[in-house]
Amino acid sequence: MRPVLALGVAASLLGALPAPPAASNLVHMRADAPCRPGARTLSAPGSRVYPEVGNGGYRSLHTDVHMVYDSGRNRFLAGNHVVLHDRATQCLTGFSVDFERHSRANRSAGPDMRIRSVRVNGAVADWHFARPGTRTHRASQHVGAACTPELPEGTKNLNSLNGTMCPANKLVITPTTPISSGAAFRVRIAYTGRPGVHNDGDATTEGWFRADDGGFVTTEPVGTEDWMPLNDHPSAKPTYDFYDTVDAGRTAVCNGILVGSTKHKPSKRFPNGSTTWRWHAAMPIASYLVENSVGNYTIKKRTADNGTYYYEVQDAGINPAAQAANHQVIAMQQDITEYEALFNGPFPFRSDGVIVGTPSASFEEEMQTMITFEGGMTDPITLYHENMHQWWGDNVSEGSFAMTFFKEGMATLGEDLFTARTAETAAGGPSTPSGQSAFERSLRQTFDNDYGSGGSFWTHAPSNPTAANLFSSSSTYTRSADTYIALRQILGHARFVEALRAIQASYGGRSITEPQLKVAFRHWLPQRSSSCRQRLTSFFRQWFDTPYPPGGGAHRPQITGPGLDGPNFYGHDGCHHAA
Repeated sequence: MRPVLALGVAASLLGALPAPPAASNLVHMRADAPCRPGARTLSAPGSRVYPEVGNGGYRSLHTDVHMVYDSGRNRFLAGNHVVLHDRATQCLTGFSVDFERHSRANRSAGPDMRIRSVRVNGAVADWHFARPGTRTHRASQHVGAACTPELPEGTKNLNSLNGTMCPANKLVITPTTPISSGAAFRVRIAYTGRPGVHNDGDATTEGWFRADDGGFVTTEPVGTEDWMPLNDHPSAKPTYDFYDTVDAGRTAVCNGILVGSTKHKPSKRFPNGSTTWRWHAAMPIASYLVENSVGNYTIKKRTADNGTYYYEVQDAGINPAAQAANHQVIAMQQDITEYEALFNGPFPFRSDGVIVGTPSASFEEEMQTMITFEGGMTDPITLYHENMHQWWGDNVSEGSFAMTFFKEGMATLGEDLFTARTAETAAGGPSTPSGQSAFERSLRQTFDNDYGSGGSFWTHAPSNPTAANLFSSSSTYTRSADTYIALRQILGHARFVEALRAIQASYGGRSITEPQLKVAFRHWLPQRSSSCRQRLTSFFRQWFDTPYPPGGGAHRPQITGPGLDGPNFYGHDGCHHAA
């Protein structure tokens, strides 16, 4: 989450959505296709937002992270490596992964790492670094000036470095023999040096933030490659195991479930001893959601009645009063999860948690099952937002960076539900007519207040961002959340909830594209006449895909929903409400 202010139909219909096609990194080639290198991007031609990341020709299955980290010097030591378990989707003479060894924009806080060795299926492999290649051309060709610029923090003119040549952040690997289409293969990459942050196209940073006692990881959208090599695209979702060896007295915190820890005697690398922390994440994780922080953390775990583990992790450097205040917020997570499950369906993971770090990072983030809070502080509305992401963005991920609005809008809806729930409770609770009225009124007021916005509120289309406005408060967060409020009015509450649950059931563990999202909601229209389907198409086009001149009024979407400001979806062009 970038800084931003801010509930039945027959269950048998859940399986009625069309089966999602394979994600972009799962595209299969003909078995008799000639061997060739995998593409050095997963972005579609013409992509404006991080078109340089992702790698084709294989599917990411599982990753073992073997971190060996000196927290005092902020260095990965000898023995540090990852093992990538992949499956070829074409006959491969070579392939690539994303790895930003050095930062041109941030020499002090950026990464400074070195590859020590690369092996494929146990055999030494050739490797070199190169610039990205377009998806539609040979891997030897470059995206070139189409790359997202890395802007130093504080940059005022966000277009000042447009046209800068892509850095050589592709680790291109050539095995001794080609890899057959459909074959599973294993890549071991050993590296050492200093992890760091990535400078984004909006002049913020993300990645591995240095702390006094280690590092704090919050990495959206592409900063994971600043501490480990991987297929750095949200549609690439391997499972993970972590084996993190750190200084004695330090704690490693990752995604999933803490399996255990093993203490080691003093050694040359760790004169005062060390500890290996083992975390297991059995669920697919998108590239920017991999958590791996190290510090003076205290871990508390409790188990809910349904078996879900809830982790509370706080840095010991946070003063006791602040830790107590944070605990009060973190203790709400189970209630928040169970409340959000009323809309989204069952919580999709075995664990959920919060880690509170001390560095001043650029933003909080929905790291999968281990939500990050920076600066030593938490707050309830942000926890509602980030926890909503566990379904939207984490379980069902965006198919491309241009789809960021889809999951940020849903998470912002989580904030709106928090506000509405608070009003409902104050008015008597969900079991009372007055409470229910207060809930509905709160959502309508949220929508109507936003719909009345003028100025530049409507000037950017959520589905066509640039790197500079990818995390725009108005288009990516608020406008997208208002779209979902209007959809709830159009479909009716019960159908809206069933739509959300059906999307989770069909796309959980995978990613979704904008056309797939629109089809999924269209399936739940109360009246599925041709005119209603066409009107919903117009609705989505206006809310997701259209930039408007400044000012509001006529320069904004002209289709809303029943009970909301603006033209009602129903009673127009033969489309009538049939709830």
